[in-house]
Amino acid sequence: MSTVIDLSQAYYEGMPHATTIPAPSFRPVRTMEEHGLRCLELRMPIHLGTHLDAPSHFIADGATIDQVPPSTLIGPAVCVSVDKPADQPIEIADLEAADARPGDALLIRTGWDELFTDPGYLHHPYLSVPAAEWIVRRGFRLVGVDTVTPELPGDLRPTGYPCPVHTTLLGAGVLILENLVLREVTNTRFTLVVGALKIVGGDGSPARVLALPV
Repeated sequence: MSTVIDLSQAYYEGMPHATTIPAPSFRPVRTMEEHGLRCLELRMPIHLGTHLDAPSHFIADGATIDQVPPSTLIGPAVCVSVDKPADQPIEIADLEAADARPGDALLIRTGWDELFTDPGYLHHPYLSVPAAEWIVRRGFRLVGVDTVTPELPGDLRPTGYPCPVHTTLLGAGVLILENLVLREVTNTRFTLVVGALKIVGGDGSPARVLALPV
C-alpha cells in the first residue's frame, strides 16, 4: 500500500439504511445565491453509513463515544478476506488466517460492500457468537465489517433477539465499525484512522475511516 485509502461509504440523499432507523435528510439552510455562502443541514441517526459503535450502544454502563481513547481510533490494523454466502455465519476458522495481533483492529471483508445499494446488502454473512468471543480473547481493540451489521441479518432474527455479537464485543470494550469499504486493503496490514466525532454522551458516531501505509 503506497497511498491513503478511504474505507468509507459516502453519505447522500436516498442512501441505504437499516430498516430499524430513519432515513437521513439533507437540507440547504444557506445558499450561495441568497446568502453568499453554503451551509447544509444534515439530520440522521448516528448508526448510518460508515460509523463506529461505542460500548454504550448496547451496554447500560458502557463508555460513550466521547470517552473512547484516541489511541483506540488510530493504530495497527489487518484486513482478512472471508468467503461466505448470504445469511451464513463467519466462524473462528474463517478468521484464524489473519496476520492479527493483540491490540490490532481486525477488519473482515466479505465483499458485501459491493452490494451497498442493492437490496441483497441486508442479507449478509455475520459473525457467530463463538467468533465474537474469539475476537475478545485475542485482545483486538476494534472489529470492522463491510456489512450493515456483524449480527444475524434482521429478517432472520427471532422476536426478542438480544444482539449477542454486539453485547459480546462492546461488553468487552471492543468497538465495532460497520459499512466499511475494504476491497483495497484485503489481506494487508496498515494503520487505521477512524475519524469519529466527539459527541458528548453519544452511543456511536459517523466516521471517515482511512487506511495509511505502514
